[in-house]
Amino acid sequence: MKMNAKQLIIAAAVFAAAGSAMADQTFPYVEFSNAPSTKTRAEVAAEVRTPAVAQSEYVEFNKVPRGKTRAEVRAELQQAYASGELAAIRNTEFVEFSHVASTRTREEVRKEAIQAAKAKNVGSGS
Repeated sequence: MKMNAKQLIIAAAVFAAAGSAMADQTFPYVEFSNAPSTKTRAEVAAEVRTPAVAQSEYVEFNKVPRGKTRAEVRAELQQAYASGELAAIRNTEFVEFSHVASTRTREEVRKEAIQAAKAKNVGSGS
């Protein structure tokens, strides 16, 4: 009887899955292939050749103004730094690392790190 119950449960599950697979669509299919046309083929071809439609897909830039060269931009930037225009906002976003020699020896830094670790005060360096 256990085998029959198991087979009955499996059969019910298979029928439920098959029934849900045969469910109807949630939206009706709309057929557009036989839609009546309101324009003739010649009217559509003429509309495609109009400037508004003909140039909407691809725009060719014929009269683009010439931009500045890299040297011109760099010269302007140097002039702005020299005149003080950019002095106030220089390095506000990015950190500028400079190569500065340490005033302490390696041994001094090592001793300080050991003392800080012993005091569990690693985050507050001097």
